[in-house]
Amino acid sequence: MSDERAIVIDNGTGMTKAGFSTDDFPSAVFPAMVGRPKYKQDVVAGTGKQVYVGDEAMAKKGVLKLSYPIAHGQVTDWDDMIKIWGHCFQNELRKDPKQYNVLL
Repeated sequence: MSDERAIVIDNGTGMTKAGFSTDDFPSAVFPAMVGRPKYKQDVVAGTGKQVYVGDEAMAKKGVLKLSYPIAHGQVTDWDDMIKIWGHCFQNELRKDPKQYNVLL
């Protein structure tokens, strides 16, 4: 591990909060949702993306089928949960989880 700080992720039913153990507040807070185009032929805003996570899914919710991988405090869709964690590390925190201790 290159850093003594740990990444802490609070996986909520509605929001995901993430940051570092040494910080007072989370550095990332975003909706715990995953969106996919409603119809196979849909290409959202010309991006060709098949999966949208968090704020990006919320912004395009009119053309996406949304899913929420946590219900009543339990993970109900592990594939989408992994997408949320990937988004958290890559897009929100911009950190490699292999370089940090991680508390979920």
